Amino acid sequence: MAATPIHNLLGSTEALARLHDHAARLVRLQNAVERYLPDNMRGAVSVANCQDGILSLHVSTPALATRLKMSLESLRAQLMQNHEAILGIRVKVRVVHSSTREIPPTQRQIGAQGKAALAALGDALDAGSPLAQALRKLLKDTR
Repeated sequence: MAATPIHNLLGSTEALARLHDHAARLVRLQNAVERYLPDNMRGAVSVANCQDGILSLHVSTPALATRLKMSLESLRAQLMQNHEAILGIRVKVRVVHSSTREIPPTQRQIGAQGKAALAALGDALDAGSPLAQALRKLLKDTR
């Protein structure tokens, strides 16, 4: 069975074709916005949507939103020159909370007295007990 190109699937129905066209327009707008922004704002402004001639942009900080709002008219004029029908631009602050940030594990040390107490506890337990096995592994890993 031959693979079907994705653009053939997206263009197969009217709704998917409209979605494909809208996504392509958003990508085109993102590239244009990046091109017309000052160097210090590139990469920090994201095109969120464009509906009824209103372009919605997302930024990560209120300070960046303030700086961007001061240059909206020139950005809109440049987009209009690029044949994009933009009647207005809205800026929203969208703080990204990264839940994937890795927190390094806490390194804890077991003193000699603690190791002796854990060893004694492990010896007092049944040798096949899961707790005794876990204690032996813990003591082996801390040496």
